[in-house]
Parts: sequence; C-alpha cells; structure tokens
Amino acid sequence: MFISVIIPTYNRVDTLNKCLQHLENQSIGIENYEVIIVDDCSIDNTPEFCENYVLKSENVRYIRNEKNSGQATTRNVGIRASKGDIVLFLDNDLLVSDTFLEAHLNLYKAKQDENIAVVSDVTYQAEDLDKTNFGRFIQSRAIGYRSEKYMRGIDFSDIPSNFFAGGGSSCKKEDAFKIGLFEEGLKKYGSEDELFGYRLKKAGFKIVFCPDAKLIHYDNNISPHYWKIKFVELGRYSLRTLKEKEPELIDNSLYDLLMPIDAKKENLKKTLFKLGIKFFSSALFRIPVEKYVFTTDENKNFYSDIIYRYMTMLWIIEGFNSDKQIEKVKY
Repeated sequence: MFISVIIPTYNRVDTLNKCLQHLENQSIGIENYEVIIVDDCSIDNTPEFCENYVLKSENVRYIRNEKNSGQATTRNVGIRASKGDIVLFLDNDLLVSDTFLEAHLNLYKAKQDENIAVVSDVTYQAEDLDKTNFGRFIQSRAIGYRSEKYMRGIDFSDIPSNFFAGGGSSCKKEDAFKIGLFEEGLKKYGSEDELFGYRLKKAGFKIVFCPDAKLIHYDNNISPHYWKIKFVELGRYSLRTLKEKEPELIDNSLYDLLMPIDAKKENLKKTLFKLGIKFFSSALFRIPVEKYVFTTDENKNFYSDIIYRYMTMLWIIEGFNSDKQIEKVKY
C-alpha cells in the first residue's frame, strides 16, 4: 500500500517546516509514501520555502491554490492530486512519530477485509497544557484522553463520526471519492472533518482509533481567547452549512439543541429544554462566565469541566445568532 500525506497550509511556514521535518524519517521508507503540501494562497514566504524544500526532497510535492478557498477545498485539491491507495490528512502544526505512517498502514493491512478509516492519537505539548485550564479541557475531549465517564459505550474499533479529526486521520482514496470528498461549502473553521466522518459512517465504514499513531499538536495558542474564535466561527458558518447540507447530522446530535425552536416538529419537553438553553445563553449569564473562564485559566485550582462545556455551547450559540465580524481562525 502507498500512502499520500496531504498537508493544507496558510501563512504558517514555521510550523509547516517542523511538520515536514517529522515526516522525513518514517520507518516505512520514502518509496512507500508521498507528501503533498497544498498552499491556500499564503501571503508570507510559504511559496519560496516550499519550492526550495521540494528541490531537496524526493517524495514531496507543492501545489498552490489559485485563490484562498478554505480547509475543505484545500484538502480536496490534495486528494485529487494524490497517488496513494490511502490518503492521510495532516494539519501543518502536527508533529508525527517515526512510526506514524507504519501504524496507519499496519491497521489497514490487519483489517483489509473491512471498510475502515483511521484516527490517530493526538496530544498537545505538555508544557503548553500546563499553562491553560481550557487547553487541558480541550485535550480531555480527544478520543485517547477521555475519562472513563465519557468513554462509556464507545468502541475503539468503531468510534463515533465526530472523532474523525482532519489532523491525523486517514481513509482509502477510493472511499473519499465514494462519499463526495470534503464538503466545500464549509469555508470556515470546524465540522468539515466531522461531516466527512459522518458520511463515511453513513456509507457503512467503521472509524477505528489507532493508539500507536502518535501525534503532537505543535501549537501553544490553546487559550480560551483563541478557542472562543474557533467556536464562534463554528456556530456562525459551519452549523448553518451543516443544517443545509446534512440536516440528519444536526438532528441526530447535540447540535440540534442549539438550533432555533421548531414548535411544529418538536415535543413540549424538547421545546422547554431549548427555552432553558436560550435563557441561560443570554448575555446575563454568558458575560460573567466568560470573564471567569478568561481570568482563572492559568490557575489549576479553578479547573471546571462543566463550566468549559457550558462556555463552548454559549460561544457556538453566539456565533449562530450573530453576523458580527471576528478575528479569523488560522490553520
């Protein structure tokens, strides 16, 4: 099996360099994989860096989009250009272990009679997590780091679609085409990978967690201030697109509770629940809770899983109900 590693990038040449360095000495040998960098019209020195990098590499290719198109479209460009039997999606701020690609290939070989996609074991750097309560909360949501309480009913050999993260996940190339690739209507942060995973599951594929595929998230910007931007974008752009493109995903997930009330379709219990969420997501509650999260983030004594879950919900709702411009998420 030949594997194609697809790395979308935009104005992050320093982290991209680190990412590529960790792909240079993979245990499977360069004859068994290629690396495709897809540049979404960076305006820093990414083009010059990539062109020079390709000259000294035997298995790295560089593609530049004609216009800035977003994460989903950029990944699709890489898929269409790939030569591999397997396509692996790697964010440009992820550092892989030397046996990372081997771990993915071994799982496909072991389950060659099954229709699968594979998810890796991703963690932030310990020194970065030590500085932020909210970062530790985000880490605790990852499939390999969930507490026993939040792992009930989850089978590592067939995990839910929401764990299909674009950073470090893979599938067979032909299967990516079967489900229509990534949804290009999702231009902003969030959900393009979750939707991809949902469509894989809908088509009968299993999503398998691979604990041997180790990744380090080389991004120290994991404070609640930055995650607010991400969750607001998720609410504003991605949920609206998901509701249009794949309403079943919304209807069958907790996202549905954040949607506007539909009195004609919803029973009284659900309507009252949504009214409660609407009340507790008002500025009266959101502003003081947000202030608490921001001001206590560096003090481990104030860690609160329930408050952070509540805060992410408020940010998603804020984005869904607002057209106010915010700082863009980088990827």
